[in-house]
Amino acid sequence: MSKTAIATLHFYNNFGSVLQAFALRRILQELTGGEVEFLPYRPDLPEYEYFQDTSLQQQYQKKCEKFHLFRRQCLGMRQEADDSLHREWNLARRMENYDACVVGSDIVWGREFSGLDSVYFLQSAREGAKKIAYAASVLLDKRGNTEDDVLFAACLPGFDAISVREISAMQSIQQFTDRKVEAVLDPTLLLDAADYEELVEENEDMRRKPYLLSYFLTHDPAVVNYTNLMARKLGLRVIHYFADYPGRVFPEDAGCFAFAGPGEFLGYIKNAVCIFTNSFHGTCFSCIYRKPFYTYMGKRAMLSRVRDMAYRLGMEERFFTDFRDMEKVGIQIGYEQFDQKLMIERAASFAFLKKALGV
Repeated sequence: MSKTAIATLHFYNNFGSVLQAFALRRILQELTGGEVEFLPYRPDLPEYEYFQDTSLQQQYQKKCEKFHLFRRQCLGMRQEADDSLHREWNLARRMENYDACVVGSDIVWGREFSGLDSVYFLQSAREGAKKIAYAASVLLDKRGNTEDDVLFAACLPGFDAISVREISAMQSIQQFTDRKVEAVLDPTLLLDAADYEELVEENEDMRRKPYLLSYFLTHDPAVVNYTNLMARKLGLRVIHYFADYPGRVFPEDAGCFAFAGPGEFLGYIKNAVCIFTNSFHGTCFSCIYRKPFYTYMGKRAMLSRVRDMAYRLGMEERFFTDFRDMEKVGIQIGYEQFDQKLMIERAASFAFLKKALGV
């Protein structure tokens, strides 16, 4: 039986990070019919202190426990991270067991997120093992340069197949390899809503009153104003992600899902009437669940990955930039063009993986 290793950013307590990991493992299991494991590895990166308030810190710890449980139960991880893997010889010994090694998706080639660690360039894979980048996301400057062109030039020629998540990154990565670089879908988009049903957790807050789900990864006062205006126009309650914003900025009946686990996140998406977000995976799951949504395109770096995905799948009309867009806000949305383009993009993504894996 074949064995495949995945090197990704599964260790972040972030909805997108663990759900893309779940999806990629599921797809690789189906394609190979063999064992698929995550490397229990975490690069030496600083831990962020998210909250100063003690009660919020305690709630955040409970959230972390939900993610730990998800990784054990849904990602098949017996251990979160193995300190011994930080020793190069031990890591190489571990990776001798695998017939193929896949790095991706998420921002595995971004210093802030992976440290540009050699693990994410599969440098310890055994000789003869297939080395594949699937939907690897990379941070580029305005001129299209990576954060370390020398590192990419040294490592990427050793890959057997390379794909990136953003079309805008293809040209930048192509210069480092003779193999054709392709753009493929994020793993989450390779599955349907029904494939996530086993993960979904629902609660009474989701059923109490119809709501607008406001999911933002940055704190921008304008977003709070837009959220409230949008909810008022649609006649919806607000459920938001701003744990440490004063309660007075949202209506009294507003809810907060900042401390939800991955299954609860899916439940909030599934039960929302409309979604307002600036998150890549917030946008992905809005589409997966065929929800009316608006993606805010102001004041955030890395939105190129959201823009790329939306244009490829015909959802660019859902961009929201300022107050003038409030006129178009409604809960009517057509997914016909999306479904047509998704079918084409999925076929190309599966074709890439099948060829790369030799199945």
